[in-house]
Amino acid sequence: MEYYQLNIKTSLKSPIHFQKAPEAISKLISTALINSGYQKHDEKKPKNYVFSNLGKAKKNGFFEKEGLISFRSFKKELVKQVYDSLMFYEDNIFKIESIAFKKVNYKPVKTIVTLNPVFVVLKDGSFWTFNTTGEMVSLLSAIDKNLIRKYETSFDDKIEKSSWFSQYIQVKNNTPFSYYYKNIKFFGYKFYIHPKEDEVSQKLAFTAIATGLGHKNSSVGGGYCKWQDVDGKWYY
Repeated sequence: MEYYQLNIKTSLKSPIHFQKAPEAISKLISTALINSGYQKHDEKKPKNYVFSNLGKAKKNGFFEKEGLISFRSFKKELVKQVYDSLMFYEDNIFKIESIAFKKVNYKPVKTIVTLNPVFVVLKDGSFWTFNTTGEMVSLLSAIDKNLIRKYETSFDDKIEKSSWFSQYIQVKNNTPFSYYYKNIKFFGYKFYIHPKEDEVSQKLAFTAIATGLGHKNSSVGGGYCKWQDVDGKWYY
């Protein structure tokens, strides 16, 4: 297993709030894929990619002059298409300054920390929150089921898992973070996770890193993570 990552440095034409920046980034990436002719992007399957926000916002909540977007996927072809299409790209929000491409090989995962909120959509279409349900079993079950689907669609390989892939999970905020997408407010939480050491749990942990934890990964970068391998090295 390995994933591919772009680190995209961009200038900003005008300030943008951290709650609305992910939608703008999503449109940037979608435009790049459409312009490249990447037809698989239109398939009704999990997109299986994820991206970060623009970095750390100012105290007022805005990104003002520049940002750094990290983009990840297991799909090398998709990542290269984004790379080729965004080089020298410019629109009314972004002016791409540079792009770095790298491959990250699998290593056992010790720690996962989500930098973007994890959004989990329940069967009734609502977002899981402590106020709406507060029931952790439904949250963990939805995340686990979603990770299995992402793994299976990425590798065309069935995976059997009967329990949550983490041996320890901490929800880092009591009040949900919110992002906006198409004038809809998404509610989610940030997690600190230690995965189990068995092979299947580690595969799902690496899938979470490469494709995002939870839902809304390709629309607002939901569940984008930094992570630590067993040797103590951090990846952003």
